[in-house]
Order: sequence, then structure tokens, then C-alpha cells
Amino acid sequence: MDPFDPALHYGPNDAGASALSIALVVAGILFGSWAFGAFSALIGNYFKGKKKD
Repeated sequence: MDPFDPALHYGPNDAGASALSIALVVAGILFGSWAFGAFSALIGNYFKGKKKD
């Protein structure tokens, strides 16, 4: 069996999380929380309008 040489078997995923993936996760969390707030505000306004009628 050949010994494992890390210099020959180095790939892009060996370094762990990249700055781009971290930035995308943070942006996704921010967008997701904004979308949840906007959706819940729409639902709340809809039911508020229904209550007045």
C-alpha cells in the first residue's frame, strides 16, 4: 500500500469553511429572518383588517 502524501491529495475542501460560504450563510440567515418578519406582518395586517369588517 502506498503511503498517503497530503501534498498530492490536497483538495479545495481540505481547508474547511471558506469566507464565501460563511458570508452566504450569514446573508441567508439575515434574509430568512427578514422574510419571516415580513410574512408575519402581512398575516397580522390581514387578520387586523378582517377584524374591523
